[in-house]
Amino acid sequence: MSSLDLIIFSLFFFPFCALALSWLAGTDAPYVPTKMKNINKVLKFARVRKGKKFYELGSGDGRVVYEAASMGADAVGIEQSILRVWYSALKARNLNLPNTKFIHGNVFNKNYSDANIIYIYLLTKGVKKLEEKLTKELKKKTIIITQTYHFQKLKPYKKIGDFNFYRI
Repeated sequence: MSSLDLIIFSLFFFPFCALALSWLAGTDAPYVPTKMKNINKVLKFARVRKGKKFYELGSGDGRVVYEAASMGADAVGIEQSILRVWYSALKARNLNLPNTKFIHGNVFNKNYSDANIIYIYLLTKGVKKLEEKLTKELKKKTIIITQTYHFQKLKPYKKIGDFNFYRI
């Protein structure tokens, strides 16, 4: 392989690897898509509908955000992987869901005081950090849904399978 071939290969290979790693990026949760079997039921129980502001913290490929948007909510996904943000925004456009927004960033650095409903599917460490942040930041009656990994201090008012519901 000549030097020129190596340079050309590097110009294509390394950006591709960076993009692939971006898809898998996540410090507080690996990319594990939510199984959609119970999501509609869970979001209906949380009263996701028009006039509500819904956030998914760690939105992955956007599937929960799309469901909330299809129920009428203004739905926002916060995601660490720029590639998943681009993918989700493009898919939302193709699904004709103008009430969706995807933001690239750290879920711990955003303010959620305008939220009515928050959905979290992160590992224990991330959930613990968010419990402290959200209990200080959210307005009364905001609903938080956790999946699989749950808050330690707040007590859920309802459990449906792997999902816990909390009210601030």
